[in-house]
Amino acid sequence: MKRQTYKQISYLLALLFISILSPLQSLATHIRAGDLTLRRTNDVSLEYEATVILYRDVTGVQAGEGLVDFGDGTEAVSVSPRSLGFTEDGETEIIQYTTRHTFPSSGKFKVSYFERNRNPGVRNMEISSETPFFIQSEFMINPVLGLNSSPFLLIPPVIKGAVGQRFIHNAGAYDVDGDSLSYRLTVCLQGKDTPVQNYRFPDDPNEEWSKFTEQCAQPALFYIDEITGDLIWDTPFLPGEYNVAFFVEEWRDGIKIGAVNRDMQVIITDPLNLRPIIEPQNDTCVVVGSDLFKTILAYDQDQAPCYNPDSTIDWGPHPIELEIAQKSDEVKIVPYSDMNFNVTISGSNQQNATGQFSWSPKCTDVRQQPYKITFEAKDKPQAGNTQLGTLENWNVTVIGAAPENLQAVPSTSAELAKHDTKVSLSWDAYNCSGADEIYIYRKIGSLDFNPVCETGLPSWTGYQYVGKVDATETSFTDRTVSQGANYCYRIYATFSPPEGGESIASLEACAFIPDSQYIVNVDVDQTGTDDGRINLKWTVPLDVANINTVTYNVYRGEGDQILEDVDYVKLNGSPQSNQDTSYVDNLLNTEEIQYQYRIELLENNLPTDTTYIATNIRLKADAGLDFVDLSWDGNVPWNLTPDSIVVATNTVGVYHYIYRKIEGDQPSYTLYDSVFVNQNGLRYTDRGNSIPLDDKKLYSYYVSTIGSFEVPFLPEPLVNRTQEITVELLDTIPPCPPILSLKNYEDGIPFLKDSCASPITSNGSNTCSKDRFTVNLSWLNQLGGDCDDDIVRYNVYFSPRRISRKSDFGAPYDTFEHPAGKPLTETVLYDMIDREYVAGVYAVTAVDDSGNESELSNIIEQDNCVFYEMPNAFSPNNDGFNDTLIPMRCPRFTKSIRFSVINRWGQVIYVYDSEDNNGDIEINWDGKDRNGNEVEPGNYYYQGELVNYRLDESDEKVNIKGSFVILRGKDSSTSQ
Repeated sequence: MKRQTYKQISYLLALLFISILSPLQSLATHIRAGDLTLRRTNDVSLEYEATVILYRDVTGVQAGEGLVDFGDGTEAVSVSPRSLGFTEDGETEIIQYTTRHTFPSSGKFKVSYFERNRNPGVRNMEISSETPFFIQSEFMINPVLGLNSSPFLLIPPVIKGAVGQRFIHNAGAYDVDGDSLSYRLTVCLQGKDTPVQNYRFPDDPNEEWSKFTEQCAQPALFYIDEITGDLIWDTPFLPGEYNVAFFVEEWRDGIKIGAVNRDMQVIITDPLNLRPIIEPQNDTCVVVGSDLFKTILAYDQDQAPCYNPDSTIDWGPHPIELEIAQKSDEVKIVPYSDMNFNVTISGSNQQNATGQFSWSPKCTDVRQQPYKITFEAKDKPQAGNTQLGTLENWNVTVIGAAPENLQAVPSTSAELAKHDTKVSLSWDAYNCSGADEIYIYRKIGSLDFNPVCETGLPSWTGYQYVGKVDATETSFTDRTVSQGANYCYRIYATFSPPEGGESIASLEACAFIPDSQYIVNVDVDQTGTDDGRINLKWTVPLDVANINTVTYNVYRGEGDQILEDVDYVKLNGSPQSNQDTSYVDNLLNTEEIQYQYRIELLENNLPTDTTYIATNIRLKADAGLDFVDLSWDGNVPWNLTPDSIVVATNTVGVYHYIYRKIEGDQPSYTLYDSVFVNQNGLRYTDRGNSIPLDDKKLYSYYVSTIGSFEVPFLPEPLVNRTQEITVELLDTIPPCPPILSLKNYEDGIPFLKDSCASPITSNGSNTCSKDRFTVNLSWLNQLGGDCDDDIVRYNVYFSPRRISRKSDFGAPYDTFEHPAGKPLTETVLYDMIDREYVAGVYAVTAVDDSGNESELSNIIEQDNCVFYEMPNAFSPNNDGFNDTLIPMRCPRFTKSIRFSVINRWGQVIYVYDSEDNNGDIEINWDGKDRNGNEVEPGNYYYQGELVNYRLDESDEKVNIKGSFVILRGKDSSTSQ
């Protein structure tokens, strides 16, 4: 039979929607790697096809029957293997197991595969030849979320890398449903929730597998990019075989609906060769109906940047080949099969490759998630040398074309006279399969917005949602408009889930609805929580019969939305005169609340009209590490981004003006910068210009906006200020971990936790409290360097068991503020009081005023030194001295006791259990048997089981035994 190539096989797997792994017989097949996925076979039943792909070291025995466990309680299914051929080097056989299964119901399922055994010699686990191979993928069946199949992995998992050179692998994950994908590392398993013995990641600092990166930086790196899926090892140092594992997780509507598990082998060689390089490309988009072209360049190296091999050896460059890793000529995988990639090889040694990429996507290719196109370059070294390759990802998002020929027609004069205020929209039919709905947005005034790769209408543009219609519709009537504003509309198409996706927004269409009078100013004159002030102005009405009969009422509401149920308050006690077209609104909370206003027109004291409602323009701020993003907007009838305004006799572009002050440095506001809003929108980013922003300072801003109604009979520019806002930079730099010390106290007296034989008591008596221990933690902050000094509180961590990582502690044991007035350079004290024991693991972290938490301090681990000793005699004669059997002095760190007294004939005459006696561990036996009878004087024996407070659970239970004498008589004395 003709041997199939590695690339052909990988695409045959993709066609089958690869890889669900399943348990095999206990036959040693020497497995290198494997994948596990599911594919739904129809949209009627819950039948799924499971496909297991294994990669077998050919030096091992042949594969046998396999068992697929679907994790739903049904019996595992035995499946026969099928060989798909061999890799190009002939060292690995690819095996497929496929079966179908109908799940009994919806739910979450873990589908697993078990195989004995892995191939020998894997460095980062113990005795790999005797270690089972286990892989487990997760899958959700949820009718609410719709049909689902696992993402399939288009790039095979047995990869070769080189010593001293950066290794990169990408699974080429493709989700046919268009779900979002993320990636995370995990450990290799040998059974359910059971890691292989002594598993270590390739960058383990205790091993010599990694020393530095390809650029000679330290430390070496090993990670998976959670977004791109690039698995990076920068850089391996020792040749050998290493196994690593990761999950490809799929998400829909923010819910994780599955996770494909890949366990793969990385084969590191020490070749006389250097890997090729592919020049990276910026991610992009392409609109349906247009063509995407890109030139991809690759070359083989002849000199590594850091790893300097013997120059007398032929390290390259060698001839090179370049291709799309997910594309195959033998198996058609849409949309990769529609992409064209013509490669030209050049150079004196054919070491250069130029690939001309072209693609004309169709409507069926539109989706929210980008297509990941992975380019692969491989060299062709001399015979006997190892071929090396490299990968480079390029994300391309396919977006829908913009709807065309949008028209906006306002109400006619006759319709306005009948109070039929509306804007009628129409557009050409949107003929793109998969389109779901048309979304309609509008804003007051025009905006020169020309998106390239930005779909829909981002919030910074100021457009607001009006409604939506089915994608087959070609018209919409907006009846939520008012007179006195210029309404400008854009529309865009959305595509059906789960693939989703959107189109570019249409060109703008505007409709002006005239009115008789207009609000022209809602200007924040003063910012405050209870003393804010807003100045209002409006125009004299244009079309009244007698201006002398006109008066006005002023109304105020709260919020930025113009809604019918807004509770308006009348501000003026009596109507204002016809020439009094301004009002000052005082005692407002302009710092936190946005206000809206309307002016009511009265003729002969009867209301006849109202203006369009207008809000004050509100400023928002988001701080970053070294910048502040400002944005502002308001629901106003004028255009905040007009194409131009008339100043004197000149027509100029529109700028908004940024005013800033700095706490402590600049007490008053000064003009800081301006924004050309026609291009940049209502937003501005402050990066400090020539002076970087300081995260120790507060920055305050307000914006003076410029607007226009864009009609000749109204004045312009309209100047309205926002409220003031104060921000501080986002701080992500945590403090340094503190340096922790610890002391123990018993009854307030310091004691050595290891001095078991001589416990210190406060009064020397046998009466002692259980909760008498105090653990005193003290620490010093590490200040300076690259750490944040804005420490405001601390988290104390405690675990009663032996642990070593912060995540094992869980939530902090306690959180408290840094003591008021105490310098950060002085020791901080914290007491854990009234404790029954001191054993445990202790650590502390520092937290700054932005909530950044330091790493753990040094971890202090201590155990209890248990003291529990019985006397050799006691005298139950009611003389007030040694009348009961109790432990000598004061027992320490004992949680409970079960205690039995045995007479000389081996009979148990008394039993005590502290759990039945309110936890009292001191026994207090009065010398009476279980029937309440006094026992005779003489020798007795005891045995018991102590449960002590210890760091390790295995040390908690201790058996005790011994003997004692019971003395009776008036003057009996005991020896203890």
